[in-house]
Amino acid sequence: MKAHRPRHIGCRSPEECEVDRRALSLWPRLDRRALARCRHDLVCVAGLIERRTSLPPTAIRLLLASRPATSEEVETWFG
Repeated sequence: MKAHRPRHIGCRSPEECEVDRRALSLWPRLDRRALARCRHDLVCVAGLIERRTSLPPTAIRLLLASRPATSEEVETWFG
């Protein structure tokens, strides 16, 4: 299985591609061609995922847009 390239055509910054990477990590069987057609647009990616899950679109957008936890936050939350 091919991994999503961190910087491919259309990415202006690493943060822009983060939406795609997070979508593929949460929904690994997501159609990569359809994801590429969304061009890193959060609303478009959420619409693509909405067809696969029972989560509401707002919850999907929150999952995709959330920033990763830092190591300090992980230590605080989980000891």
